[in-house]
Amino acid sequence: MIANIIVITATLVLTLLLFSKPVEKSSWWAATVIPLASIIGSGFLVVAPILQMSMGRYAAFAIAGLVTLAYLIGAAIRFNIRWVEPKLAAGTLHPAPRSLEILSQWALSFAYVVSVTYYLALFGDFLLRGVNVVNPTLSHIITTAVLIFIAVYGRHRGFNFLGRFEALKLGIIGGLLAGLVWGNWKVWEARIWHLPASGNPTLHDWRILLGMLIVVQGFETSRYLGDKFPPKLRIRTMRYAQWISGGIYVVYIALMLYYFNYPLPPQGQDTAIITLSKHVALVLPVMLLVLALIAQFDAAIADAQGGSGLLEELSRRRITLATGYLIIAAGGILIVWSSNIFQIITYASQAFAVYYMLQSMVAALTAAKHEDIPHRWSKFFGFALVAAMAATVVLFGIPAGG
Repeated sequence: MIANIIVITATLVLTLLLFSKPVEKSSWWAATVIPLASIIGSGFLVVAPILQMSMGRYAAFAIAGLVTLAYLIGAAIRFNIRWVEPKLAAGTLHPAPRSLEILSQWALSFAYVVSVTYYLALFGDFLLRGVNVVNPTLSHIITTAVLIFIAVYGRHRGFNFLGRFEALKLGIIGGLLAGLVWGNWKVWEARIWHLPASGNPTLHDWRILLGMLIVVQGFETSRYLGDKFPPKLRIRTMRYAQWISGGIYVVYIALMLYYFNYPLPPQGQDTAIITLSKHVALVLPVMLLVLALIAQFDAAIADAQGGSGLLEELSRRRITLATGYLIIAAGGILIVWSSNIFQIITYASQAFAVYYMLQSMVAALTAAKHEDIPHRWSKFFGFALVAAMAATVVLFGIPAGG
């Protein structure tokens, strides 16, 4: 009973705080919340059961490693906001990084196709979990139906009616964390807190971890908010978003360690957090189901819009916004019927890793080719190393259970 009260109270307080006028009207919060909500929206719910299966008691260290890699990649994108964007606008960017910049945009457009599929595949799985059904074929049908809806509605009407649900999503996550703190305190007080039994992670487990980069993806959205916010604000608030989300992920997984002692359901491991959360508070399964459905659908629409706009821009308007929705839906249907959810997570991770690799290469080459950049050679070698790290995700990341 106390756990339920704590979860509901924390959710309401944080949601109301984020809906308050001072926060809503704050430019720094507006620039922070977009990448923040993207980072901790969709992958947040699937990361715990996958880490439990692959890393066990070392899960908190594993997520800390993923968060650190994401922050290093974010440094390259922040560099590009500071140096590449103005040089592109002025037409003074060296041809080598300029060509890679264009290539990275094409890579991002493909990554959007995969990420839309990833979000909607999770949407289908969580929707069925809400009625206690685990049926991959039915989940694929639901995902396909929503993809067709996006293609048809986006082509004829657009999605201007959709609002953002960041405050509610973050409020529920705050409630979950509050419940986990209370639950851990109670078992610690009762002297029954213990780490889950698990062996040492194998090379296969580390490759699964590499395939999970998608769960901490989303910070790159700051790169494409130039029409709304100035560069310095985007750089600063991207850091805020990564600090906040990184802290939430590490604390969340650390607090989940005790609950990893409970068995996962034999099927539907991607939605197992719904089952595990009942051990924290009875109200949480319903709240997390609401969070999952909102997060997945909202993120899918946002990426479908972003991907369609990017295809229109890259094709110099030969591909219209309406046609872009059709391309994304067709690609998503192909992916969803040829893959399972764990494979789609890995494909999405690899697709974004290609984009991150190219963005890091853009940063490295820009530093090498432009003498006006301070400490340019240290930046060149640093960003080249980050590009190599992103390449390891592309080459070695594999699906959980794969």
